Amino acid sequence: MRCQVVAAALLFLFVNTIAAQGDIRLRVLSYQWTTSHHPIRFSWQGESSTSCSSTSRVDGSISDTGNFNAYGTSNGMCNTTFTPPGNETIDIKKPVVFILAETPTTRMILTCTRNVMWSQCEALSPGSFIARNESGHFEVQSILKGKAVWTRYDVVQQAAIVKTAPVMEIPKEAKVSIEASPGSASGSATGFPVRWKSMNTGSVRSIRFQGDYLYAELVMTETQAKAGAFSLTELKKDGVKYIGTVSTRSIKQDGASCSFHGDVEITVVTPERIEGRALGPPPNSKLDWTTCSFSAPFAWESFVWIPVQ
Repeated sequence: MRCQVVAAALLFLFVNTIAAQGDIRLRVLSYQWTTSHHPIRFSWQGESSTSCSSTSRVDGSISDTGNFNAYGTSNGMCNTTFTPPGNETIDIKKPVVFILAETPTTRMILTCTRNVMWSQCEALSPGSFIARNESGHFEVQSILKGKAVWTRYDVVQQAAIVKTAPVMEIPKEAKVSIEASPGSASGSATGFPVRWKSMNTGSVRSIRFQGDYLYAELVMTETQAKAGAFSLTELKKDGVKYIGTVSTRSIKQDGASCSFHGDVEITVVTPERIEGRALGPPPNSKLDWTTCSFSAPFAWESFVWIPVQ
């Protein structure tokens, strides 16, 4: 019963419990497909074959005196066929994806190749993911056909991220619309509230603005934070609203874990209220920890956040 309650609590913003040790927070920025070319050269030796045919005839006679006379004819013909040596080059083409991503400390380029039709090599759409170093290999968890899978990528380039201080701006007078959101500065820099409470679930999030982006992070307990649990929302301004995704992970008491990604839209941002909707499992839906899927399909649900101290 307790497991069912935990599963039902994973609503549209997927409130986390505890994540596995050693996981890495990865944010994908973009990706690009290309095709690799691997020429293979085949060669073979020349050969010859010969076939022959012949006919023979022998005639003879015996005289009255007992003498034997014989004579004969023979005809023969041979044909030789020669195949010259040759070579041929075949170009083997394989899809290759390159992914630009970053961790809190490193920016990197990941890549994988689809060597066979059933390869798990996939592009990662921009957003937040969970990664790990497993036996010397870099792996990223994603959802493939409704199931969480770990896909191995090669790290072909990486560099440390140098963080700079955010640009400070003069606070703008808030209006009752999305246009009131701060510009390139964070919420605290403009006097915009940082901590917000959900009127749907009671959970608390900290938010910040950077340019056209809005970031929201679920506030965890000290135990959850040390374990690496997180729920991160990343949205980008698109006309009159913000559009993005929320990434989260939940684990069961026996150690089973599931990761989720859901769409989020915010339509109202003022210093007093944030409104929007998110795509996620409906209330009372049950989570199958084996397949990381819910008993009911995802649906849009509205939410309201208000500032708290």
